[in-house]
Amino acid sequence: MVLSGVSRALAEDVSVWVYHNYPPFIVDIAEERGLSYDLARLLTDASDGAFQFNVMVLPRQRLNQRLQGDMPGLVMWANPAWFGDTGRTTFLWTDPVLRDRNVVISPAEEAFEYDGPKSLTGMTMVGVRGHRYPGVDSLVRAGLVERVDMRSERSLVQFIASSRGRVAIVADSAVRYFVNELGLGDAVHVAEQAHSTYQRFILVQPQLQAVHTFLENTVPGIAGSSVWAEKIAGYGLQESATP
Repeated sequence: MVLSGVSRALAEDVSVWVYHNYPPFIVDIAEERGLSYDLARLLTDASDGAFQFNVMVLPRQRLNQRLQGDMPGLVMWANPAWFGDTGRTTFLWTDPVLRDRNVVISPAEEAFEYDGPKSLTGMTMVGVRGHRYPGVDSLVRAGLVERVDMRSERSLVQFIASSRGRVAIVADSAVRYFVNELGLGDAVHVAEQAHSTYQRFILVQPQLQAVHTFLENTVPGIAGSSVWAEKIAGYGLQESATP
């Protein structure tokens, strides 16, 4: 225990910024529960005393300010396209840590099968405030699809489950967590065709070269491990969520 305490004291603190403030990524900030904390602990343990990864939940706007101000840190669950870095020249990136997708959900009693953005024409689509939905946003601007926004993924899933909304687009990881937690398996239908699929990575600020090198060597092993698969399953995610 003494050696462990000394190791932590000598470790380099690494700020881990998370703007996905909803399960399974963040379940309880005070109790440090959620997939973000799980991954941070796995990375800390794997560094063998070199790094201490500390999770900090931030709104996207404040996160952007830190990135633009060149503050040292990393961002979990990011994708190059969401940060204008598809060429991966602005930031450093790890291998993927999670496979996710945006799915289209509807009340089970009025199950809707999505067939591309145009299949939503004439409908009211529920989304999360501030989120963008490629292919659908242009239809909203053209007046072909009406959009109603919820404050959170939890509210959105509950809204659809109670049949107050006709159709919604939301991250599959969030749907599976809330359906499992709230016992909504018989109330929510997930369309077979997804709206979009993507990988989630860890974004690293360029000045943290040593941290990035460590992550390059460590993330693939964690992402492909049985421990990580068990962590993911614990939040109701399928094995297909592993990258």
